[in-house]
Amino acid sequence: MKKTLIPILLALFLFLTACNGVAVREATPTPFPTPVRETFSVERGDILVETPLYGRVSQRILAAVSFEISGKVSTVYAQAGDLVEAGQLLAELEELKGLSEQASETRDAIRRAQIALEIEQLALEKARAENQPSYDIRAQELKLELAQMTYNDALAKLGLDPAIDAFGQLDAQVARARLYAPLDGSILSGVDVGRSVSPNNPAFIIGDESQLEVVTQIEPNREKDLAEMFEGMAVVIVPDDRPSVQLTGKIRQLPAPYGTGPSDDRAIYVRIDQPPSDDTYQVGDKMTVKVTLADKKGILWLHPEAVRTSGGRTFVIINSPEGPKRIEVETGLRTNLMVEIVSGLEEGQVVVAP
Repeated sequence: MKKTLIPILLALFLFLTACNGVAVREATPTPFPTPVRETFSVERGDILVETPLYGRVSQRILAAVSFEISGKVSTVYAQAGDLVEAGQLLAELEELKGLSEQASETRDAIRRAQIALEIEQLALEKARAENQPSYDIRAQELKLELAQMTYNDALAKLGLDPAIDAFGQLDAQVARARLYAPLDGSILSGVDVGRSVSPNNPAFIIGDESQLEVVTQIEPNREKDLAEMFEGMAVVIVPDDRPSVQLTGKIRQLPAPYGTGPSDDRAIYVRIDQPPSDDTYQVGDKMTVKVTLADKKGILWLHPEAVRTSGGRTFVIINSPEGPKRIEVETGLRTNLMVEIVSGLEEGQVVVAP
């Protein structure tokens, strides 16, 4: 009975729904708005490519002086700020005492061999002067030769060259534990007593207090800009604590291979044209050096977002009656906001962004 009743009730519900005019319709999909692409116009203007360098004012470095041997500093005779003359003793190592004692012992050994050699030389001269028999003279010649060989062996064992003054070589070995100023100048920095040093690390930096310059470093992500710089290039220098002051200068030295500086020294040295004063700058002041890599007037340019590169070709997209059209262009200078258009477009043309 229940199974028969259910189909009858379902049929009755469908009949009443049809009589009341209720129809089931499909939902109409909501249309999505057509995206509007941003456009850019080809404009004419000026483009400036500039890179900043940051550094401090310092005396020009004349020399970086190192000990010839490794050791520990025992005595310092010059401090930062001192004026020194060429040949002036700057510092000594603890190893000096040992080298001096060793040199003294070596001198005695050398002198003994020298005396033996001189005795045989005098004996030969005496034999010849007295017209002694030839066999006696020959025997003395051989003794002199043996004494010379003994002397040479003694020098060789001591690491000395028989062809050069032996005592001069000893003095040079002892002098390696002393450090002398190679030229006149001012001590910019120097080691302290107890400091360990080596030939690879400068113990003293000597500068010229009459020549001031900015010592800067280029940021690693802009090192490619070094290829656009050259020694003698004019720059603008601005003190960080006096931004209204505009100084001029020139790049004195760039690191190799871009300039004459050593390749392992990434510093850039900039000479300042104006002398220091209370109103401009002093030694130690922080400075920003503005280097203009390129400056072009009246060029065509586009925003970088409008320019595309694919497969080694550079192009833009413009709207045409036939639809979007691709046009290859030649570009030049580029900054974060501007790309120079050398050819392919005209002023006022509208380019569609990607």
